[in-house]
Amino acid sequence: MLTDRAPELIEEVYQFCEDIGLPTTLADIGLAGVSDDELLAVARASCQTGETIHNEPFTITPEAVQAALRAADAVGRRGKRPILQVNVSL
Repeated sequence: MLTDRAPELIEEVYQFCEDIGLPTTLADIGLAGVSDDELLAVARASCQTGETIHNEPFTITPEAVQAALRAADAVGRRGKRPILQVNVSL
């Protein structure tokens, strides 16, 4: 999980995902209005015995997965904000 990494690395990974057309927000995968309870249910399923998440060299909890999903969504939404353009006529 990248949530504890340098902001520059997070931005680099985000930009790579955008550049190749990967979804970068929950809305991009049809989950714009997903609740915390729904995300936690998915996180719990991803942490079930036998899931590949347990291949990580550290313990990952459903709460950590939920928090990482929200954090990644926030990064994606921040990156998608339109840049305000101001036209100035002199």
